[in-house]
Amino acid sequence: MRRITLFATLAAGFCVCTSLSCSGGGGGGTGMPSATTTVTSGAITGFGSVKLVGKEYGTQNTSFVIDGHPGSQNDLKVGMVVTVNGSLSSSGTRTAATITQEDVVEGAIQAIPSTNDRIVVLGQTILIDNGTLFDNNIPGQNISGLVLGDLVEVNGFVKGKGLIIATLIEKRNPPAACGVQGIIENNNSGAQTFTIGTLTVSHSSAVFNDMPSTGGNAWNDILVEVKGSPCTQALQPFIATRVEPKRIDVANANEIEVEGTITQFSSASSFAVNGVPVVTNSSTVFESGDASDLALGVEVEVEGSLTNGVVTAEKVSFSDNVEIEGDVAALTSGGATPNLTVSGLPGITVFVNAQTNFKGGISNLGELAVGNHARVRGRPTGTNTVIAAEVRKRSPDTGVTLEGAVQAVANPNVTVLGVVIDTSTIADGNFKGLHGGKGRAAFFNAVKVGTLVSAKGDLMGGMVLWNEIEFQGEGS
Repeated sequence: MRRITLFATLAAGFCVCTSLSCSGGGGGGTGMPSATTTVTSGAITGFGSVKLVGKEYGTQNTSFVIDGHPGSQNDLKVGMVVTVNGSLSSSGTRTAATITQEDVVEGAIQAIPSTNDRIVVLGQTILIDNGTLFDNNIPGQNISGLVLGDLVEVNGFVKGKGLIIATLIEKRNPPAACGVQGIIENNNSGAQTFTIGTLTVSHSSAVFNDMPSTGGNAWNDILVEVKGSPCTQALQPFIATRVEPKRIDVANANEIEVEGTITQFSSASSFAVNGVPVVTNSSTVFESGDASDLALGVEVEVEGSLTNGVVTAEKVSFSDNVEIEGDVAALTSGGATPNLTVSGLPGITVFVNAQTNFKGGISNLGELAVGNHARVRGRPTGTNTVIAAEVRKRSPDTGVTLEGAVQAVANPNVTVLGVVIDTSTIADGNFKGLHGGKGRAAFFNAVKVGTLVSAKGDLMGGMVLWNEIEFQGEGS
């Protein structure tokens, strides 16, 4: 199959804002393929087959490409970011034709700040949180097992200029080919250089795949993959051997789902996720947020169809799909893992990091106190752990809110983040289900594992008396 690129759509200044007529290199075909074709891109969450972004693909006859080289399923690990091209049968079975894995950066560690929540590799700040996995070749399987100069391979997503969210970190033995994905800044066509983060890239002898003319500012703000050397700890010019825009290798698919961050933003109706152009329309459903929450660096999952290299989004889900509100039960503001817990929600631990925004008159976790009422928005990183994107101090209140994906259902109980919500105290009219339907029967007929729900109640004697529960997002 001829390699299809998405650059033409990106370089045209997001002409997809007004139509889908811009070609993504689809070889002249503009209609949807007759077969039920699928593309899924995201971090691997499990095996047996291959699981990612809530999808499971059989791999009996799959071809694997691991960082540009032929491989096998044995080369894959949980946390690796892959793109799966496959098909969906009439019975709902997914089969992968190809699975392609690519590192987001590989090189020597240049810095390990004392905050212990990041490392610096090839001029990129690699953000580490509770969702980051460490390979078993790293002592302790945590950041303390890394030292300056270690050669590491990082899977994850470009969050912004010079910023990467790590999903998996592995140690590598030199020699190794080095590379980086990132957003170009400071393009200098005369000097034949540009920067990605704090890394200066010299491309005078590089091979370019589908890049536009380098004149003027044409390269600035493009998400690219760069291969070259050196891999060393010292920050110095990186001599590129290859430069190409970040892309997927297919132009049309009946179904596509892409997990990652917004890497280019024109408007809420036209943006790119991991370099893949996305358009929204009046039919697009927003889950755990709305169109006004879209911005550069925001983590999302986009589902839709792919035509000429452009995703028409049927649903945009924000990864920060957890909301917790209540009184602070305990907090640890210092150390390597600052966190808090909330009264009435036993077992849930909320971690904060350098990317957490603090609002409501506070600028850090240390300005909260036990008993303060607070609201947290974030994303789950385990059965009952959350990374906070935002912590807001609020006025005193007995109200408790828990919003997240359902983990188990057994009427009258619904489990979210390990907390069993006993709905027996909720009046029939306060069950709010799909398509505006109400009532306990309608709710439990529709709710299932993975459904996003929001429950509200009041804290009484250390326990929550739940008084409302409703679906969130699609179809609600």
